Amino acid sequence: MKNYNLRTFGMQLVKKQLAYLLAISLVCMIPIGAIAQTLKVSLKKKNTSMQVVLQEIEKQSGYTLFYNDNQVKLTKKVSIDVKDAPIETALQEIFDQSGYSYEIIENQIVVSANSTTTQTKQTAKKQKISGVVTDVTGETIIGASVIEKGTSANGTITNLDGEFNLTVSGNQVQVSYIGYMPQVITIKPGVSFYKIVMKEDSKTLDEVVVVGYGTQKKVNLTGAVASISSEDLKDRVQTNVLSAVQGTVPGVTIISRPGQTPTINFRGRGNLGDSSPLYVIDGAIADASFFANLDPNSIEAISFLKDAASSSIYGSRAAYGVVLVTTKQGKKDKMNVSYSGYIGIKTPTYIPEVLDSWDYATLLNEAKYNIDPSKGKNQAYSDEEIGWFMDGSNPDLYPNSKWADMILDKQVATTQHSLNFSGGSDKIRYFVGLGYMFDDKFMPGQSSDRYNLNTSITSDVTKWLTLKAGVKYIRTSSETEHGTPWMANFLLVPSIMVGQQSNGEWGSMAGGKQATQTFLQNNPLRSLSKGDWSNNKVDNTIIDLGFDLKPVKGLTVSGQAVFKGYEYKNKGYTALQENVKAYDNGEIGNDIPGTGIYTNVMDMNWLSSNRMLYTATARYDWANDDHDISVLVGTSYEHYQYERLYSKRKDFVTDDFQDIEAGATVTKDLPDGEGVSENKMLSYFGRVNYAFMGRYLLEANIRTDASSRFHKDNRWGVFPSFSAGWRVSEEAFMKEVSWINNLKIRASYGTL
Repeated sequence: MKNYNLRTFGMQLVKKQLAYLLAISLVCMIPIGAIAQTLKVSLKKKNTSMQVVLQEIEKQSGYTLFYNDNQVKLTKKVSIDVKDAPIETALQEIFDQSGYSYEIIENQIVVSANSTTTQTKQTAKKQKISGVVTDVTGETIIGASVIEKGTSANGTITNLDGEFNLTVSGNQVQVSYIGYMPQVITIKPGVSFYKIVMKEDSKTLDEVVVVGYGTQKKVNLTGAVASISSEDLKDRVQTNVLSAVQGTVPGVTIISRPGQTPTINFRGRGNLGDSSPLYVIDGAIADASFFANLDPNSIEAISFLKDAASSSIYGSRAAYGVVLVTTKQGKKDKMNVSYSGYIGIKTPTYIPEVLDSWDYATLLNEAKYNIDPSKGKNQAYSDEEIGWFMDGSNPDLYPNSKWADMILDKQVATTQHSLNFSGGSDKIRYFVGLGYMFDDKFMPGQSSDRYNLNTSITSDVTKWLTLKAGVKYIRTSSETEHGTPWMANFLLVPSIMVGQQSNGEWGSMAGGKQATQTFLQNNPLRSLSKGDWSNNKVDNTIIDLGFDLKPVKGLTVSGQAVFKGYEYKNKGYTALQENVKAYDNGEIGNDIPGTGIYTNVMDMNWLSSNRMLYTATARYDWANDDHDISVLVGTSYEHYQYERLYSKRKDFVTDDFQDIEAGATVTKDLPDGEGVSENKMLSYFGRVNYAFMGRYLLEANIRTDASSRFHKDNRWGVFPSFSAGWRVSEEAFMKEVSWINNLKIRASYGTL
């Protein structure tokens, strides 16, 4: 069931509501119908959206507009011309053109969608009902949606006194409001008034958020933490998680560039290295590539630690924030099998717009004229030549080459499939997730695919001991079957350049003249024809083992060992290419020197890294009616190893070879390469949380890191943070303010 949203175009909604409450005591003896009939408005609009027209009525009348923005779209164009007309006359004229209906309830204009289904059921028995919606304390709830069950078009919302009126033909209505549990009310014969008491949704109040080395109630957070769940991702059709997250988290910037993995930023730009956040997946230190290639259907929740107060517990690596990922785990239930998949066709949402060749020629003339007017206005191209560009009568000399249209595919296929198994008993719970993705690219000959495996098992050995294990594996691969023009060349090489001459040779002319070396070497069509190829494969693996030990009430001792493995293999080939032939009035001319590729080259690159991370924590929680205390202490040890090998060969006899040993031996200009690195880190960390009466919140974090990358005399770094919060909405003086659900003031300080 869709929720109704309180909407207003006024800039000062709160002030208007308070003013209304004050003024109603002065006008309560005046019938509302009389007010509406005597209120005058003047409007003169032609082909203007309903939104603009109704906004003007709000300004003139002081009325407030309510509507369900999932059902009512105020974008339709309407026309109206009235002067000193009753507001109902103006509204009627507007809504007669809209297909929507309205109702004036006190000083509110409630807009709803017409229900043709209800209108056609002439035999259905209709009943007028009214009522009031309150919470358990008796406070009225403003803006609660009251909708006839079975139809989303017949509904209303409660006014400033929590009251509603509705005509129904069914026997049930559903009442809902954010933060409260929805209720279904059965309409009883002969009963027209209903008092509905809404109960707070305890799940909302008790919602927990994943934070560093644990979880916290969302209402008790004092740091800047945002989170999304699997429900927020399931309907987003994207090939990677970073693109799926885009636009869902305030303050988090995700930049997508064609042909590149999206980047994420929420702590500003950095001067040293990049400004990427730290990624932690089920306790394992990961990277953007691993996060982006997770199967979205295996993710339970993602938390974004955006300020120093929330992220300092991860030390210096968290200077640009932290992304915490929790994957799905098994639950006590019979085996549950779920499948999610799609097959789709992609079309480009944006293609760079470039000048037509005749516009390019005209502007080049103008530029040269601005430099030296004495030489006339046609210094580069005559009017006749510009005409040849426009009519296409001489494409070998005066073309109109739109490279993106000529090269990029207009439609490509993409598909993604996920198959999950989960279940368990009182003692053992399991989850197995399998995923596959194929994504064709708009650049011909390019594609990528991905395989995902995510498994976890949890065993309650005793009441006080739980063992956990998990494996995550991702294989990604991409392939390019031939040469690839740079997207930048679509803009660098102008539309006056010939892509391919009519005699079959590659373009050598640009605007009736021989093209420059830059244009010849970067001809996008010629680049696409090259015999180059490349392929790469990436294997990402996380294996974790852990335990939770609960020796006494409130104390949990946890340990985890995580292996993170990464392996990258790339192989690429640059083929020979002949010089471009000059164009000589339709004949094939001589070679143009410097336009070919005279040495073929094959290179291989192999990277391997692994990270062993050992973490031990102890957490103690204690609470009574007024006080809530949580203390966490922990330590971690990390060992990282990296190795790289590189090889390159040239002068292959033919472009058909794919074995690098078929090339010439290594020379000084083509050396083999290798690299090895290793580092270790030892850390201690802790956190204290305190909440008094659920209103006054304090948190302190500290972490100390010792890294082998620094000299032993300057190896340790300390990273503290402090934060406090005040839940103003829980104060007694706020209970009368029913339109505020949760108001919190917080402040924080941290060093990273």
